[in-house]
Amino acid sequence: MKYTEIFRILCVAIFVSLLLATMPSVPAQAAASITLSPVEGKISDRITVTGTGFNKSTSDTDKYAAIYFSSDEASIIDDIGDEVTHYRLVKEGVWLDEYGEFEVTFRVPDILDGGADEEDVKAGTYYVYVCHYLNPPTIVPRIRAIAKFTVISGEITLYPQKGPVGTEVKISGKDFGDREGIIIEYDGNEIRIEAGDDKTDRNGEFEGTIIIIPESTGGDHIITVIGDNSEIEVKATFAVEPEITPSPTSGAVGTTVTVKGTGFGYRTDFTLYIGGAEVVTGKTDRNGNFEATFNAPALKSGTYDVEAWDEDDNSDKVKFTLTATTANLNPTTGHVGTEVTVSGTGYIAGTTVTISYDTTKVATDIIVTGGTFSTTFKVPPSKYGSHDVTVGDDTATKKFTFTMESEAPPIPKPLLPEMGIKVEPPVHFDWEDVTDDSLPVTYTLQIATGIDFSASSMVLEKEGLTESEYTTTEKEKLESTSKKEPYYWRVRAIDGASNESMWTGNGEFYVGAVFAIPGWVVYVLLGIIAVLLFFLGYFYWRCRIKRSSA
Repeated sequence: MKYTEIFRILCVAIFVSLLLATMPSVPAQAAASITLSPVEGKISDRITVTGTGFNKSTSDTDKYAAIYFSSDEASIIDDIGDEVTHYRLVKEGVWLDEYGEFEVTFRVPDILDGGADEEDVKAGTYYVYVCHYLNPPTIVPRIRAIAKFTVISGEITLYPQKGPVGTEVKISGKDFGDREGIIIEYDGNEIRIEAGDDKTDRNGEFEGTIIIIPESTGGDHIITVIGDNSEIEVKATFAVEPEITPSPTSGAVGTTVTVKGTGFGYRTDFTLYIGGAEVVTGKTDRNGNFEATFNAPALKSGTYDVEAWDEDDNSDKVKFTLTATTANLNPTTGHVGTEVTVSGTGYIAGTTVTISYDTTKVATDIIVTGGTFSTTFKVPPSKYGSHDVTVGDDTATKKFTFTMESEAPPIPKPLLPEMGIKVEPPVHFDWEDVTDDSLPVTYTLQIATGIDFSASSMVLEKEGLTESEYTTTEKEKLESTSKKEPYYWRVRAIDGASNESMWTGNGEFYVGAVFAIPGWVVYVLLGIIAVLLFFLGYFYWRCRIKRSSA
């Protein structure tokens, strides 16, 4: 039994071998395949498809293929319309030559509308499928060849592309959707648009869109622009640079300096130096920020580098000026006579410091042990506004600003001459005293023949009067006038800061004629009186003699 089965198997094998040997030889056909050029592009870009291994056209029969563009991933055992439901027929009736090859172009569509469901073409991965025709126009839906294509869309530019936290970054973009809003993300978190376009124009472009780089660690961060309708996402890289900011940027030895840092490493140790010497250490927070305080060390006056380094090798440096002296002015505003205190530290003991108000020396002081001083002065008469107060010794000078008050003094109240009365020369003018913080107060008196006090009508102007009254002199004698052609007078006050009050109301008076006897008449009258007295004396004497004789 065993040998009989073996014999049967051998006979079958010999028969099959002989049958295969007598069959005609048929060459094997290569599997169909396609290549794309390019393999990525934007909507409306032209794509070239090259195919090989398809049905061959003969002298009797032409063969054709159809090309589909789809977002559905499938294989060569799947069918268009079944497994592939989102597609568009981008090329039909593609002739296959006698070698089963073809080359044809199509444009990347903006919509897939050939299947049961429509779908907009967006950035991402798509597929090009090729199917045969059964008999034109009937297409066999079975997929014969596949190629992958990447749709790219949207383009953005950043300016600048690097900088510290707080940098204003201007973003421009193109190839987005028509008139759609844009969303900007920083490391995946939406960030506010500070200025510029917040949506695209009809060409899918925007420009001048500004964002501010938020708190973040040093290094590369992703800025993403998203079209809210097209859902196009475009990314770009912004490099955050470390930055430190000292406050103040200058000071004397011992000054408390606060340094803020941004854009350093995530929760990493840092060290702060001034002039190469370590002054403080600490640790950054999750956003790469830190704040550190130190006192300016005992170094010579000058400018030094303040540097910060962390363990991630992030660093930045700025300048700090170490001053030899500090001074203070208090108060910085006031009136004439205000008592101002000037004090200072960091000076050389035993030297003299001089304080000047504008160009006038107002005080000096001797620096005591420890390099400090404090002295006062009274603000001298000076015009309203800003004035320089200079504090200096043999090595350094500091300048401050003192602001003189600008409030006008009260208007004087006129007293004499009263309104509309007749006066006789010399004319006496009187008004009430004016008081003001900025002494001394002076007055300006004007007398005119015209109520408008024009230059042509001005009779007398007296400036800088220190008393609240004035009497005209012989040289300033006012001519007599009628009541219909009076004189007018007014006065105003000026304080020690050159602030001027408004003029008083216009006073009105007129000057009457004064009768004066000529000198020669006086002498004649005196002579006549003398003669009369002589004769009266003579007659009196003669009468006395006659009485004596009797």
